[in-house]
Amino acid sequence: MITQLNKISHILVVCIFLFMGCSSDNNTSNGTDDEQGMTDDDPNDDDPSDLYERFVFNEDLVIEHSWDTGGCDSPPCSTNQDDLDTVFDNALPDEPYFYMEDDEEELNLVCQLDKGRRAELKQITEGPLTSYSKMEFEGIYYNIPSEGMTIAQVHNRGGNSNKPFFRLELHNDKLETVIRKDPEVSSSETTFSKVDFPFVNNGNYSQFPLNVTLEKNNGIVSIMVKQDEAVLIDEDFEADPTTDWVNDTGISNGYYLKAGLYNAATTHTENITLGYTNFLFESDDD
Repeated sequence: MITQLNKISHILVVCIFLFMGCSSDNNTSNGTDDEQGMTDDDPNDDDPSDLYERFVFNEDLVIEHSWDTGGCDSPPCSTNQDDLDTVFDNALPDEPYFYMEDDEEELNLVCQLDKGRRAELKQITEGPLTSYSKMEFEGIYYNIPSEGMTIAQVHNRGGNSNKPFFRLELHNDKLETVIRKDPEVSSSETTFSKVDFPFVNNGNYSQFPLNVTLEKNNGIVSIMVKQDEAVLIDEDFEADPTTDWVNDTGISNGYYLKAGLYNAATTHTENITLGYTNFLFESDDD
């Protein structure tokens, strides 16, 4: 009888040992899975959420570029537009005119006169000056043509207008705001309102980024530019109410924003490069 009880006890001990061993194995397996979830193979390591926090685009913003790799006789060649709302989803941008640095610090735009004279982030919806659209960005400008270049615009293609209403031009020693007085007169005949804003203490544009906020709202175009915490420009501009900027309904509803590089010089053939460290776009336009 005692022998029988000993056999039963032995069997119970073995079963308990096996059960504990299996439980221990399961716990070890789970721990290994948890540890594997923290390895470099974790797909979350490639999550582009940080880029989407720094570069706030949507379906109403595209990159517009004139870039013909086969060459052309009369730049700016053909113009293309690429969507930006999912630009970081699958891979970083890697085009000659639009690419992200490997360290993901700067989103670069490039234009070259012999292949195209613009590379710009463009709003594709349009609206009146009374509706809200805003671009806010920090940009490092590595090259400036001798005649300067346009880095931000309030453009208009409504009605018979094919002209920007407002331009912010960057020169080696200053910024210049340009307002076009009449939307339907050619550039050679129209008049412009131009105001120069010198850099504070001759601040170097390639060492100290420009922080730009361009906004249209309530009938006003507002522009603020800061460099190394110094305010260079803080101005509001209104369209002349006696002109077709306001009176022609086709034109008055056709405003939109652009920012980037527009090289208007006819003799400059070197690359012009801009590195954005952040960019915010938002709009209520349809």
